[in-house]
Amino acid sequence: MIPGTAIAMGGREWIVPPLTLGQLRQLLPKLRRLSAVGAAMGEDEIGVLGEIVTAAMSRNYPEITAATVEELIDLGNAREVLAAILEGSGLRRQANSPGEAAAGRPIGEASTASSPPPADTAIR
Repeated sequence: MIPGTAIAMGGREWIVPPLTLGQLRQLLPKLRRLSAVGAAMGEDEIGVLGEIVTAAMSRNYPEITAATVEELIDLGNAREVLAAILEGSGLRRQANSPGEAAAGRPIGEASTASSPPPADTAIR
């Protein structure tokens, strides 16, 4: 069993592991789509969420299907499950945005913030 976050879904406790680097590379464009829509959950976003959770959970439960995952996830646990996957994968989200990185950037977007200016020193 790959370490992850224990989450109760469907009357059972599941260990939700992080994504592998390969899974993350493949799913990163879809994670960005979730980030772009923020909290809105339409049919496409539900499909993306199901795909991400199925990919992660398949590491511990190879027999799990997307249909089973869609029956386990509900509006009460969706954020918790996604947070467990993202945080376990080294990506952190803000509480109000499922696909938002900890620093407020969409997942996978590089920081362009510069270093603080140098100390006030005179050059002569």
